[in-house]
Amino acid sequence: MIHPVFQNLRSISVYFGTWILLAGIHFSILFFQFRIPLNISLADTLIYNSILCMIGIAIWYVIRYSMPGNLSGFNFIFNHFTSLVLLMVFWVGAGYAFLNMLFKEITVYMNFLGLSIPYRFVIGVLLYAFIGLGYYLIIMYRDLQDKAKAETRLNELLKESELNMLKSQINPHFLFNSLNSISSLTITDPGKAQEMVVKLSEFLRYSVSSNINTFTTLDKEMQNIQRYLEIEKIRFGEKLVFEFSMQPGCSSRLVPVMILQPLFENAIKHGVYESTEPVKVLTSCKTFPSYFEISISNDFDPSAPARRGSGIGLRNIRERLRLMYRNDSLLKTSVINNLFQVVLTIPDKPFENNLAQ
Repeated sequence: MIHPVFQNLRSISVYFGTWILLAGIHFSILFFQFRIPLNISLADTLIYNSILCMIGIAIWYVIRYSMPGNLSGFNFIFNHFTSLVLLMVFWVGAGYAFLNMLFKEITVYMNFLGLSIPYRFVIGVLLYAFIGLGYYLIIMYRDLQDKAKAETRLNELLKESELNMLKSQINPHFLFNSLNSISSLTITDPGKAQEMVVKLSEFLRYSVSSNINTFTTLDKEMQNIQRYLEIEKIRFGEKLVFEFSMQPGCSSRLVPVMILQPLFENAIKHGVYESTEPVKVLTSCKTFPSYFEISISNDFDPSAPARRGSGIGLRNIRERLRLMYRNDSLLKTSVINNLFQVVLTIPDKPFENNLAQ
């Protein structure tokens, strides 16, 4: 762990600026209150404060290896008491020795210096306690930052694992339906089956090359949806009709990759599959100041038996939206007469931990 004083230019400036201020107070007391000559006051100030400034840097190493959680109460107190006594003896003794060498002939000052030693010792103890407390607070603050970063990273990994799990559910679900369609066409229309295999390969190339955690433009997503609908069009022919109605500005908006495909799967499965009449799948997009809405609607035959499903498509979409936008109400469904509609609300800005690509 880097020394707090030397971690950046600001901390260096604050530390040494504080000692300059303390040295100024020290000098003022000696020169103005005790009327000690200027040269002696300067020497006393520089020597004692320089030594204590270096001791303040050294205290960090005592603090760093005397954390309360790493030592018993006795050892913690013993370590600090020992280091305090040694450092204060060194500070007072070294300062006295230097000043004695310089001003030993000035009896008045040397008497003053001797009488001031207990007071200097008390001041040194208070400064040791203050500096030590400051270092402990810095360590606690750093630990809290590290824990916050670790928790953020853990949440990101958890979110990523959840999204990957959703992807592992989406792809086999679509592939199973498509392969069933191809299997049927190999008997009834081999040419269309071959065409469907080609389009399916293009669709899957987009799917496997895209990270489900990322975003793409609505234009690219709709190009892939068009491939999907063309695959199903080969199977259902005139029974499937699809139209797109996009406001200007929609195509460049960002959407989560592969977020729409399960919705079109549901429209095919519950609308086209059971109907004897043509079914129109209409997709529209409207833009708003801070979000945009994608609406997918399809008519269906109310008298046809409902196809049962696990609901994995809508559930996965809701879960992905919750993880990416921290919002549980971005997907809404409604049924009016023989029209089923899904409205997807996509905010312009995803949650801050996600990166759009």
